[in-house]
Amino acid sequence: MERAMAAAAGLLVLAGSASAETRERTIKANTVAAVGGFLGYEVDTCYPAEIPDVKIRQAPANGSLRIVPHEEVLGKDSRCPGTKVRGLAYVYTPKKGFRGTDEATVDVPWNSTDSGRATILSYTYRIRVE
Repeated sequence: MERAMAAAAGLLVLAGSASAETRERTIKANTVAAVGGFLGYEVDTCYPAEIPDVKIRQAPANGSLRIVPHEEVLGKDSRCPGTKVRGLAYVYTPKKGFRGTDEATVDVPWNSTDSGRATILSYTYRIRVE
């Protein structure tokens, strides 16, 4: 069965084959902000998808990154309006007073089908703190 991910509320979309992407984000100094993440569900049935074991490969040098559970109800513009889905959010906290650019990388094991070996999708977040 094909799996897909839905993007919502500033969360990124994960799909396709192996990749290494860089995502640019801007946040305000001295604030905590989600810089990425995902919601997972089966495209055709709206059933929940397995949440992969995401790992931080490279922690940010000027702050911290946490991977936290996230849940929300899909909007009317989705294929599954009103469906509660779960996933993960990547939450960045800059060091107090830090302004500048920071960077973190996460590895996401992902199966596009229920069988076969997971592909590792790597996402680097280049975070500008203003």
